Amino acid sequence: MQNRAKLIKVPADIGRIPYRIDTGEGFSGFTADQWKNFILVYATTITWDLLRESDRAILANFVRACNILVCRTISINGLEEAHKRLLTMVKLIEQNYGPEKISPNLHLCLHIYHCALDYGPLYAFYERMNGLLGSYHTSNRKIEPELLKTIHYNSLLDQFSSCVQDHQHLSACLPLIASKETSGSLAVQDEFDEIDYQKFLSMSRNVEKMAGTGSESFPGTFLNPKRINTDLPKEILDLLVEYYYNAYENKDFVALANIHVASPEAIPVLSKVNIYGRLRLGSEVFASSYSKRHITSAKILSQFTHGNTKDTYPGIVQFYFEHTLHLPEGSKKHALAFVRWYRPANNHNTRFHCKINDEIESCNIELWKKEFFEHSRDCIIPVHSILGRFIEGSFTVGKKKYISVIPINRKIY
Repeated sequence: MQNRAKLIKVPADIGRIPYRIDTGEGFSGFTADQWKNFILVYATTITWDLLRESDRAILANFVRACNILVCRTISINGLEEAHKRLLTMVKLIEQNYGPEKISPNLHLCLHIYHCALDYGPLYAFYERMNGLLGSYHTSNRKIEPELLKTIHYNSLLDQFSSCVQDHQHLSACLPLIASKETSGSLAVQDEFDEIDYQKFLSMSRNVEKMAGTGSESFPGTFLNPKRINTDLPKEILDLLVEYYYNAYENKDFVALANIHVASPEAIPVLSKVNIYGRLRLGSEVFASSYSKRHITSAKILSQFTHGNTKDTYPGIVQFYFEHTLHLPEGSKKHALAFVRWYRPANNHNTRFHCKINDEIESCNIELWKKEFFEHSRDCIIPVHSILGRFIEGSFTVGKKKYISVIPINRKIY
């Protein structure tokens, strides 16, 4: 099992798990974060072929529920799906292993739905509670009763404060508990209001309705390494001309070198760009093969439309670049990425190999060929179209080897 785990290439910010996980004792020292990584990243890939059909159903339902519940934001529909998955999982365990295997933890997981409705996403709830409880002073001997006493004292203070009649005094005290300004990577989010965030995230999720051109603002910035004011190769420049032709309706574009044979209305596209190796979106950093040290963070997902349908493709960012386009109404700077996209597996069933009851939603990994499409206009996308990152693994079906694509939940919220 540890040999399979070593084939999964995990980005540095995700964290790794101990490789000695082939026995029951190997799991005893796992932290909560290591458990999360094992379930969401490793479990399906390294155990699928070792499990019976009934156990696969238990695993798939549990992984799907965990994938929803550990997100920083959870929709009501997602929460309901997670509850149904956990309920199905518990019923399958009872059916296959008997009621004596229904532990208190399995019973408690069925109350997560109502807990999240009352207190919000589990990520924020547990982080908030850990920070709150950790701030209380204890003797490190009888922690539980001491915490209960502290909570009881705080509830009495809340009752007293609710009876305060001096509103001027209360108003003067309120600024003392005002939220502090954020700093570091979180401060990036203060530059954009809620509407900006919704619009930005919608561009990657609703490409059929809100596809961006790359000139829109985004909550982040490009990072080193960089190469300023350099020329794009002719092949990529031609693809950029085609990209602008599709991004802007009723406009004609041409590479500057071909302007003498173009129509008078054609807009010249200059070859000068600023190339970057990394991109920060909120608190999440996306790398590229231009920055060799961070290649594991260069693997992204993006959606494309095919007629009335849309599909998600995995790829590796080759580099990010800024390009200024001089339009009749004024100049616009575009934030773009050049990506090589993987080819899909041989057929639909192979791609969604790890699924139960023909449910695609039950599969948290997809299988793709370790081959790239040829260069095309689709290799250039706005950074707004980046759906998220994925972790690459290795998976064998019969005698054929594929890469396993394991999506990572976005850190931005």
